[in-house]
Amino acid sequence: MKVRLKIDPQWLELERQSMDKLRRDYERWAAEVLRKAKEAGDLRTLRKVVYELGDRWEWSQATGDWLSSGEPLEAVGLVLRMPGLEPGKERYVVYAIMAYSKGATDQFDHLGDKERVIIEHDTETGEFVCWSTTGHGCMDLRPTRLQGFSSLDEILSSVYFIAQPGDHALRLEVPRTEGRPWIFVQALWQIATGSRGFTLKAIDLLRAEDIEEHLDFHFAPYPAAVIALERKWEELRTSLLGRVREGIVDEIPDDVQARDERTLQLVGALLHRIWNSPPATQVVPIRRVLDELSSARPATEVQAALVPLLEDLLRALNDVLERAEYLKWKSVIDERRFEQSDIFRGLSISRLAKDALAVAFDDILREHTLAYIGYPERTTAVGRAMRVLFGVAVLPARLIVTFLERARLTLSRLASRFSRKSTGNGEQDADDTGAGAAGAQDTGDNDNGTATHPDGS
Repeated sequence: MKVRLKIDPQWLELERQSMDKLRRDYERWAAEVLRKAKEAGDLRTLRKVVYELGDRWEWSQATGDWLSSGEPLEAVGLVLRMPGLEPGKERYVVYAIMAYSKGATDQFDHLGDKERVIIEHDTETGEFVCWSTTGHGCMDLRPTRLQGFSSLDEILSSVYFIAQPGDHALRLEVPRTEGRPWIFVQALWQIATGSRGFTLKAIDLLRAEDIEEHLDFHFAPYPAAVIALERKWEELRTSLLGRVREGIVDEIPDDVQARDERTLQLVGALLHRIWNSPPATQVVPIRRVLDELSSARPATEVQAALVPLLEDLLRALNDVLERAEYLKWKSVIDERRFEQSDIFRGLSISRLAKDALAVAFDDILREHTLAYIGYPERTTAVGRAMRVLFGVAVLPARLIVTFLERARLTLSRLASRFSRKSTGNGEQDADDTGAGAAGAQDTGDNDNGTATHPDGS
């Protein structure tokens, strides 16, 4: 489907100025990589070359190729489906994947970016709310209610996405329509982001249903397993604290009590890491905790309750990581079949954009945390402080910038108008003065009778 992306023209102009430089940097980087690969005398040297490229070299290559061949701020979108933190709710993370050079940066590895908004649906009441990105990946402090919509597709086809590359932000703007209440803060955001004219782009977006059906990429089971583990952990922890408060802890053997406390501490630390580290880094710590609890003989009730959930989590995580890696591999090795997939049918997505999409799934799992992707409530203390900072400061700052920009444009127009008026009056005065001088000269000549004729008479 198509969605509407609004981009401030200042970023387009900045991109046009910087894309040539970034394109040359990319071409030099690609040539250097190929040279090192060709000069590798054995597999060990070739492996070293690959390691030196880093974990994100596929993303750098895909977006670099895209940037070197596309227009400024080319973009394509995708939607990831996941459960809400509360029963009866589901979330959709709408990513806008943009090939841009982030201004006049000198760093090649800053090619491309992935900004997102989070839309949550209450399946019982039918209500939709949305978190936009205020700046540098931080989400709004409070969600905005999206009233008058009955489905996600209706929302996506009705709203505008406002890309602000300089702020690393993507905002969702609901068009004003009669009969729909307009939230005051949302109105302020429209003022703050709408002071200049926007370039409107219709970009293609891969729906969650299409991603799951045609690419067999199922992200939801992974966060669902994390949420199920957290709920059980909270339940067991509350139960243990209740036993202590009721004074029946003495009825439980000391070794069992100690093992339960350690188990809950271990899983609590693991959950903190799961929420706040990239999924690609979680396999080893999850397996380590699972092995420790599984090997306990005999297992306590707490351990027995947590082991199946850890197994489900590890299985879901491996599935999503392996599928992302497979899609990235298929886009390169089996390029033709990947590009002809049913998911792209009817979409005007370029070959380079399809490659960037394939790499984006894997890159999100390697770079973004689960809290960052779709659950800002589970971020770290630093993350919460950043949300408060950007949530409080960005809107007033943007309003001030908008006011100053409008004031500057108004003064510029007035100065230009005054300058034209002054120039016009000056020219008129000069003409009048010249005409008067000429008239005086003619009069003097006639009065004195000294006018000269061609024959000298």
